[in-house]
Amino acid sequence: MKRFQSSLLTAVMLMSMLSFGLSNAAAESPEIVIDSAVEWVEDDSIDTIVRIVDGGDLTINGAKISMQEGSGFIIEAGGNLILDNAELNAENPPTGLAGFGYWDEVNRSSILVRGSDYDSSFEATFHAPEGGSFYGGQAQVEGGEAIDINGSEFTISFDENTGDVWVGLMGYSHSSVLLASLTLTPEAGNSAEILATDLTYRNLMAHGSPGFVIEVAGELDSEDSTIFGGEITVQGSATLHDTAVKRSAPILLTTESSTMILSGMTSFTESRDDHDVRANAQADLHWGDEVVGTGGLTDRWERRLADQQLEFDAIGVFFRIQDMGPMEQTSALFISDSNGVGLINGGVERVVEIGWADGSIWTESATIEIVEYRTAWNMDSDMDDYGGDMIPLTWDLTIVIDSNTPLIEWVSVEYAETTELASINGGVAMLATIANRGSAPAVVYIACDIAQTDEAADIGGWHGERIDPGAEVTIQFPWRNAIEGDFSLECRILTPTQLVDENAFGGGTITSDEVTWYEPGDEDGGSIIPIILVLLLSCVMMGFFVLRMIAKPLEDDEDDIQF
Repeated sequence: MKRFQSSLLTAVMLMSMLSFGLSNAAAESPEIVIDSAVEWVEDDSIDTIVRIVDGGDLTINGAKISMQEGSGFIIEAGGNLILDNAELNAENPPTGLAGFGYWDEVNRSSILVRGSDYDSSFEATFHAPEGGSFYGGQAQVEGGEAIDINGSEFTISFDENTGDVWVGLMGYSHSSVLLASLTLTPEAGNSAEILATDLTYRNLMAHGSPGFVIEVAGELDSEDSTIFGGEITVQGSATLHDTAVKRSAPILLTTESSTMILSGMTSFTESRDDHDVRANAQADLHWGDEVVGTGGLTDRWERRLADQQLEFDAIGVFFRIQDMGPMEQTSALFISDSNGVGLINGGVERVVEIGWADGSIWTESATIEIVEYRTAWNMDSDMDDYGGDMIPLTWDLTIVIDSNTPLIEWVSVEYAETTELASINGGVAMLATIANRGSAPAVVYIACDIAQTDEAADIGGWHGERIDPGAEVTIQFPWRNAIEGDFSLECRILTPTQLVDENAFGGGTITSDEVTWYEPGDEDGGSIIPIILVLLLSCVMMGFFVLRMIAKPLEDDEDDIQF
């Protein structure tokens, strides 16, 4: 009996686990994988991800596809999606509006309230999106005074004589005001709630989450088609010809290898940002002459650049950027870190090109200003900073600053006179020749060790000289040694501690020829007594000669007197 109960319990558990697994599998809608040539020609509704893998080719020909929330197309590298006279329509497209943050009358975000639809007084209630607020903003009724607004909704009353009137909306401190819908309530009759995007408006852009996604790592080719309420991200290649992009902008070109061609009568409407295309600075973007953007305050495209950095050979280099960004401002001071890297704009993304709505193009033309680039080699006040003055700022992610820096190399280190022997009581004179192959001067010092022992050589301390670009200098110094034997000098250039790589400005070591050091003895003529004797004998002989020269005239005088 117990065995039967145990078996029954096990069976129940297995059935429960199987039932749970099946219910979960049913709840998760599997992806549709396209791995060969497939064509859709019938209208349909998609509630999942359609993944087009390498070798897959999906053509949607003349069909209207309803894209449910959470659905989309993921086109992997090697995959291809072709839209031919097709429509991709989001079931839940963005329906809100967002302002641009302007308060002036011309650029202010405004909604047209159609009072002409009513022959009595009515109220207009403005609703913020869920979780949003009009805190600190103002509403400006055309021809009236500004009204302070707050909370998640506010109401304005209009009398029976009100016609169609514009109501301006200003967000707190020039922030973007958000609007979800407008409810019109007449004095007599039923209220009507209108989604924001269904209103007549100006200087506002669409707001809300996209209803589906299209991610392109392979290729997207659209002709005579419509993409409504989605989000398009391109890492690979996309071509839109005679295609309507509605509430699906900005199209995002996220990588340097992204490519987009917009041609024919392709058009954008109701972008969800202040531009229709947002491109990586290096992305390949072609905007055809007949392509129409959203217009108004919405630009055709922006090119953006983030995480751009400068690489210096030294730490603690101060720099700033002049004419940076659309406002062409001078940046704050930046400094290179322990790796010699300085982030432009702190690594924050910035706009480097704008295709304005009016057809003109602005492109950043900024320069790098080296404020302070000092090392031990250019500390003198009469020497310039390394790095140069004003350096053009390109769109490269990494810019190496290697101009106007020295490059120091050894030429030779040798004895002032040809010798193979050196007395430990004397020493030898040395000549070190160093060249500057760089483009900036440097004050360079050398130090030497005995090559055979790695001990510091007695050369009278450090020795240095200023070396101008393209020049060579020779430094003279003595070498004294108190140990007998065969030794040579190994000399090194002392490089600045500020350098990230100690050899960035050159340097290195060089070794002289060996010389034999000895201690002089008697047999080597070390006694000075013979020299002293020779000197004394020379003095005596010289004195005797002088006396004879003096005495000779006296003898001649005596002879004259006798005569």
